[in-house]
Amino acid sequence: MVLPLFIFFFVNILGAFDILKLQCDMEAALHQTGSEIMESAGILRHIKEGEEPGVIKGALSAAYAGKRVRDYLGEEYLDNSCVVNKSSGLSFAESAFLSDGDIIDIVASYKVHPILGIVEFTNFPMESRFYGHAFTGYNGDAKAEDSSKEEEMVYVTEHGSVYHRSLSCSHLNFSVRAVDFKNVSSQRNVDRCKYYQCEYCKKATGGTVFITDYGNRYHTNVNCSGLKRTIFTIPISQAHGKGPCSECG
Repeated sequence: MVLPLFIFFFVNILGAFDILKLQCDMEAALHQTGSEIMESAGILRHIKEGEEPGVIKGALSAAYAGKRVRDYLGEEYLDNSCVVNKSSGLSFAESAFLSDGDIIDIVASYKVHPILGIVEFTNFPMESRFYGHAFTGYNGDAKAEDSSKEEEMVYVTEHGSVYHRSLSCSHLNFSVRAVDFKNVSSQRNVDRCKYYQCEYCKKATGGTVFITDYGNRYHTNVNCSGLKRTIFTIPISQAHGKGPCSECG
């Protein structure tokens, strides 16, 4: 008794995997078919009424969708599948095209059968579906915009007050120098500005501090975030409150 029951359930488990594979293949075929029909529908939307080519108009039908799905799956595949009535067992009657303006809804209904059927568990219905919008395309008659009108991109730092037009600007690529704290008051950057205590470092009381050629702060910690540059690329229209760099602006 045990061995036949084991074989029965094992075979039906294999059948379940077979049904799952069928549904995956069906979804792939529907996706390919839906993509084709979406493109055809997109073309049709840009053609004046009464001028649509028959081949495009015919592509927006349940009969065409069914044929393309069967072509993708293959007659031999369907004949050896678990679909009841094989290829003719697929129904696309519930499909709709260009409903609500641009909706492509392809519905494949079919029945499958287990390898070994039992009472009240023989053929059961399944459904696979593709749902999408017709391609919008683009207006081919529109004049190409002048590339010179494209918005300029600039570079800014997290705490900087200016924007930079060149990524190689020396203000973005600075070198750190170590000086004695007692001499920092006599140091000047390239703009002849003095150095002041960094807001992020602890207060210096002696020893070595770190400065840069273009900054105006001295740092007690060489790993201070004020000594690092996080650079962002933004449109110049978003550089609100920032002026142009004195070197590359």
